[in-house]
Amino acid sequence: MSLNKRFYHGLLHKYKNVYIFIAILISAGFFTGLFLSRYIDNTDIHSLSSYLTTINEVNDTYPAFVNQFFIGILFILLVFFLGTSIIGIPLIAFIIFTKGLQIGFSCALFVASYQLKGVAGIALTLAPQVILDLLATCLIAASAIQLSMYLIYSSSNRERLNFKLLINSVLNDLCICFVIVLIAAYVKSTLVVELIKLFRLIG
Repeated sequence: MSLNKRFYHGLLHKYKNVYIFIAILISAGFFTGLFLSRYIDNTDIHSLSSYLTTINEVNDTYPAFVNQFFIGILFILLVFFLGTSIIGIPLIAFIIFTKGLQIGFSCALFVASYQLKGVAGIALTLAPQVILDLLATCLIAASAIQLSMYLIYSSSNRERLNFKLLINSVLNDLCICFVIVLIAAYVKSTLVVELIKLFRLIG
């Protein structure tokens, strides 16, 4: 099968194997985060409590929205530009792994800090953020990894890729990620703040 045919076939079954790779990395990071939770101390517990208290007292949501949106866009662009390098895959893989690690450790920290109430904290305050972040992260990571793989393949083969189709596909993913980041920033600065207030009221 020619390179371009492989490319079209890859777009037809877009990123299937890459998503499996990403899921493995996230899972490995998650369980590593749970394992590292044995090192949770009073400082970590106090930091979580202080963070939730600070967010609970936020009245002006616009600065928080702008900050979340700016950070999200920078992260998406970082992963995207890593995909333009033939050595980007291990770096992207490390970023994905650390995302899973952060989620696992955060879940464990909620339980360590609030016991059974911590499960409600995970569902109310952590899950809405994590779901949206993972959607954007997985999509841009898959797109960037695929781009890096094609660059590696094309650099070692005479047949050239249809880069116009490739770039169009990647840019579409990038635009979708920007929309997800926008929604995530709004949710984090509005809905999540209200959910944190609700969590603080739970006995």
